[in-house]
Amino acid sequence: MRVVLGGIELKTFEKPDAIPLGGQQTLAINRFPGGDVSIQNMGPQYRPITWTGIFIGPDAYDRMIRIGNMRTAGKPITFETEKYSFPVVISEFLPDHRTNRRIPFSITLERVISQKGSGNAQKSDPIAKAVQAVAKSKPASTQNKQAAGKEKYTIQKGDTLSGIAQRKKKKWEDIYNSNKKVMVNGPHKLKPGWVIYV
Repeated sequence: MRVVLGGIELKTFEKPDAIPLGGQQTLAINRFPGGDVSIQNMGPQYRPITWTGIFIGPDAYDRMIRIGNMRTAGKPITFETEKYSFPVVISEFLPDHRTNRRIPFSITLERVISQKGSGNAQKSDPIAKAVQAVAKSKPASTQNKQAAGKEKYTIQKGDTLSGIAQRKKKKWEDIYNSNKKVMVNGPHKLKPGWVIYV
């Protein structure tokens, strides 16, 4: 099998015996009451490609230096065979310099995955999207207000329903809906002495 790393074609004893492919899919899983499950696809994760080999021959030292420089640079390089090629970064390169003509080494490559244009990382969770839409549709001034409760309040002279709601941090619509039997003339005609629930 022909193997080229960063433009260097590996010799017989430098090549991996096998190339590990495949990997995992990164998922963000949220479980909700009632059994609903939201799964966000965050993109693939590939197994690292790692192997051991030996640089042999008069150019062994030079080849070790060239691959070592690729690791130091930390930039993507191309890993290719007759069947496929993809960008990788050398995450680990460990040569043992015994002689200039025979240098054992181990090496680990990490696949470089670009999310640009794939859309996987940009997909929004439909449940989270719905929650955000509801939150955005509520006016900021009413998001922290609570529904009318069981607290009694006696209408005073000059009171308005909106004024009461503002002081109690409630929605005037909720107060009115909870006291329609008292506010028979509508929400804008309040009589002092009436007792309502806020």
